This record gives sequence, C-alpha cells and structure tokens, in this order.
Amino acid sequence: MILLMQEWFSSWLKKPVAKRVYLDHAAATPMCVAAREVMAPLLVESFGNPSAIHTEGQAAQSVIESARAQVARTLGVRSAGVTFVSGGTEANALAIVGHLTARVRAGAAWSDLEVVSTPLEHPSVLATLSELATRGVTVRMAAVNEVGVVTPAALTAVLRAQTALITMAYVNSEIGTIQPVSSLVRTVRAFTRAHNLPKITVHLDAAQAPLWLPCQLARLGVDTLSLDGGKCGGPKGSGAVVVHGEVALAPVLWGGGQEHGLRPGTENVLAIAGFAAALAWAQKNVDERAIRVRALRDAGIDQLQALVPGAVLNGPVGEERVANNINISIPGLDTEYAVVALDVAGIAASTKSACAGIGGGESVVVRAITGDAARARSTIRLTLGPDSKATDIPLVARVLMDQVALMGTLTQ
Repeated sequence: MILLMQEWFSSWLKKPVAKRVYLDHAAATPMCVAAREVMAPLLVESFGNPSAIHTEGQAAQSVIESARAQVARTLGVRSAGVTFVSGGTEANALAIVGHLTARVRAGAAWSDLEVVSTPLEHPSVLATLSELATRGVTVRMAAVNEVGVVTPAALTAVLRAQTALITMAYVNSEIGTIQPVSSLVRTVRAFTRAHNLPKITVHLDAAQAPLWLPCQLARLGVDTLSLDGGKCGGPKGSGAVVVHGEVALAPVLWGGGQEHGLRPGTENVLAIAGFAAALAWAQKNVDERAIRVRALRDAGIDQLQALVPGAVLNGPVGEERVANNINISIPGLDTEYAVVALDVAGIAASTKSACAGIGGGESVVVRAITGDAARARSTIRLTLGPDSKATDIPLVARVLMDQVALMGTLTQ
C-alpha cells in the first residue's frame, strides 16, 4: 500500500504545475488591491501610537477614524458603532460575552440569561457558549434541517422570556448554508411583541459573507455583526464588531481605553486601514460577483458528481448556498490524504473549517445535518474566489478520480 502511494505521489511530482489553484477562500483570502494600496504608504508614514497627543500619534489616530467612517458608510451604521478587533474570533467573543456582561453589570444574574444558537456554529462561537454555560447561562440550540437551515418554527420553539441573545452565522463556513436572516429576525420581533417582552439582541457572525452577500445591518435587521478582514480580501489579524442602534457591550479584555473602552491595546493601524478598504471593495458589486461565481460553483458541483465515484453534496443547492462553496463527501476515501494529493497537484483545498482543528476527525457540521459518521469523516471543502476559473474544478475532479481509483486498487 505504501509503495503504491509513493509511486502515485512520485508520478504527480514529475508533472509540471504551471500555476497553483487556490480553492480555500473560506479559510483565508488573498489581499485585494484596494487593501494593499492603502496599507503600503502606512508602513512608513503612520508609525505613531494613536493614543499619543503628538503629531505622529494623531496622524495614526486620523487613519483609524477614517477607516471607522469608511466601515460605517459601507454597512450603514454610525461610526460610533464600529469597534476594531483582531479578527472574527475576538469579534464573536466581544459581541456575545460583551453583551451578556453588560447585562450582568446592569443587574442581571448570569443564571437569568439565555442564549439561542445552532449546533452548526463556528468553533469560536460554540466554545464561547460552552464557557458561558459554566457561568450559569442557559444555552438553547435551534434545530436545523437537512441542509443546515434554521426555520422560523425551529427558532420559535427555543425562544423564551429569558432569551437575551440570539447568535448565528450568516453563512456556514463549512457547507455554505445561508441563513434566512431577515425572516428569522422578523420571527424574533414578533415573539417579543406577542409576549410583551424586552428586545432580544440578534448577533450575526458574518465572517464568510462580505464577498458574496450584502451586509448592511439595517437591511438584515440584526443588532450586532462580526467581521474578519482575512476572509474578505483584507489582512489577517483584522476585524470588527459592528453595532446598529443601542446595544450595550462591555469589554472582555482590560487595560487601556482604546476603541471606546471596549478593546484595550495599541491599535493595529495598518491592519485597520486595510480591513476597511477590503470591506468596501468586497461589498461593492457584491451581487454581480456572486452571480458570476455561483455559475462556476454550480458547474463544478455537476462535474464532481458526474466524474468522481460516490461524491455527494453536503448542504443546500441554489440560492440557499453561498456563491463560492462546494462541500462534498466521498465515503470510504481518506480525504485528508486526498487534500494532500490535491496540494501536490498544485491545488489548495481543505476538509473542514481551518478553526475546527488540524488533522483528521469528522466534520461536526456534516454529522449534524446528515447523522452519518462516515460521510462526516470524508468531506472536502472547495471555496472559490473572485478570480476562480471554469477550469479549476475539472483539475480537482481529475485528482479525486485518481484517488478513488487508487483506493479501490489498495482494497482489492
């Protein structure tokens, strides 16, 4: 078996790879031109500490405030509603823990508070909810259907008078499910009106959305939104929590008074400027970009299912699926090994969310929607980008066909 694998890899290594094909945009995106252009001069021009009162410090602070205003314009909120953080994980922590902490500071007990979410959330959300549960917070999970969608009825079933916060992903990072956010928000508002309850805060993890879906908070109806610059053409280590309306937040880190007292520490001026520029670029012509890439995605799904024996699609079809996501299972195939084979062939892909852990194991998301452990252990995620081409997926299919044939030979 080992010899056959070595021979297979040796044959691939001898094949010239003119240019690598990158199909892991859900994990990290190349930095867009807009971000690079705004960041380049700042490498030498804005080195001052933004908290300093001298000229250099105030020049750096001016860059931050210009970026804050740009994000506010892009998302349709007030500048005061934009707090810059280090990325999606910190943004989710501040939006979730920060809001509940503010409620506790206002007099509530942790045990008085309930949070509603789904079992398909990003690890940064699920781990945060687990920590909150140790403090006494009740966490309720809304059921999802076979493609990962939360229906209004499923959400209503877990709402209670004690519900303080609802948190869910706009786009699932593994299977690409788009939640019907506006419909779900209307369900929440109807529930509070019917029971004469205070407003329930709705938080949206939108890390995977800006390149493919409109993210204006008023349009979606949500109260808070988390963003990650590294997922939308900006620098890694950048992101924001965005608030629409009056939502109380308290810090989850302590130190200085930067970012309205919500995020202490010297601001990363360079990353903040790049993030703001990338977000504006991502949201510009977002519908047109999604239509073009969706056509590539659908053609790619058809090709993979037609050419790769046993390939099954995980998640929804059509417009319930984000434009750039293809997630398939090939039961019986070692897909971790297949991803390595793809890499040797010049193709970057993944098996699941990068934050779900390195190495083997099953996709919690696929297991949750299918109940099939074998299918959850055999996933491959391909996430296209704005510059992906129609020829990319056939290259993937070729490698996977070889892998399926190889495994068939090894098991004979």
